[in-house]
Amino acid sequence: MQVDFVRFSIPAGVNSRLTDGYSLIIHFSENNSRSPHSPHFSEETSENSSEEVSEKENCYYISEAGREERSSSRSNRVKVYKASLVRAEDVKELHRKLKKVRGFTGVLSSDVRVNREAIMRRKVDVILDSEERELDYPSVKLAAEKDVIIEVSLSKFLRVRGFKRLKLLDETRLLLRLLMKFRTPFVLTTGAEMIYELRPAKQLCRFFQFLVENESENESRLRWDKVMELNRKTGERIYRRLLDPNYIMDGLEIEDVLEEM
Repeated sequence: MQVDFVRFSIPAGVNSRLTDGYSLIIHFSENNSRSPHSPHFSEETSENSSEEVSEKENCYYISEAGREERSSSRSNRVKVYKASLVRAEDVKELHRKLKKVRGFTGVLSSDVRVNREAIMRRKVDVILDSEERELDYPSVKLAAEKDVIIEVSLSKFLRVRGFKRLKLLDETRLLLRLLMKFRTPFVLTTGAEMIYELRPAKQLCRFFQFLVENESENESRLRWDKVMELNRKTGERIYRRLLDPNYIMDGLEIEDVLEEM
């Protein structure tokens, strides 16, 4: 299961090829801080109205055909979930902004101290990626212990050129090694901030496969199938947590019991 993270509201008429292959797209925005932090979306939601509330408050749908659907069926639509984005450049700013957010929350910062502090906060679900983000060895290990997701995005490579891009390639290879070593939950995403940075899931995976399989011969290479296995596992957990009304936590869910007539 492939999940994508973006930083902009995807228009309904977007080319279907750009969103092909994704089970869920999560839209991180500083304006989405009112989303309740529960897969049930609302404490006052009844069984009959939970789907309506989730669509109205947390989810919207875009047609894979790139146009409005006449049919009410959602089987051919891509789900987009609205999540909270916190931008912070120091720890005080992080603490102040976290007090105002609810729901699935991602932190975006270029300061390694802010990212490490965010990992230790219960409200934070994801450390978002950018060309300026810094994560150190202890932060990646701590994220595994705290079950905080690390985003590894494609779009940061599109925004830089030359030596900076080469540096990012090496840093990302090292990061993937650390993520696999500690089994830290992570997702490979586009991290798109505009429509031109969107890429279909197959193209996204091919880029990171090339990155993983073209390491120096002096290094023991990562296995791409193992990288994708952890990526898909994290994506499935995110999907179930946000959209499965029976999901409570890993290993604990509500089972439907049919009463004998």
